Amino acid sequence: MTVRITVVEDRPLRRLRVDGRLTGDEIAELEQLIGPDPKAVCLELTDLRSIDPTALAVLRRLREEGLQLIDLSPHLAWRIEEA
Repeated sequence: MTVRITVVEDRPLRRLRVDGRLTGDEIAELEQLIGPDPKAVCLELTDLRSIDPTALAVLRRLREEGLQLIDLSPHLAWRIEEA
């Protein structure tokens, strides 16, 4: 499994659960699921195992645009904060 993205409709916030390995190849699908307002979405990253540099850059940008990232591993949180 490369990545599995599960949509969980929580109101007022929409939650997307990302499991596996997130690469630049899946970013277009993830951004489509996030939609035009990143502030209305949170990503649950509990089971995200790895992320490539392209996907990491996109997560950083989306977080700056208001996307909430929850349940990250300490290593992933460090990589996202590092810029």
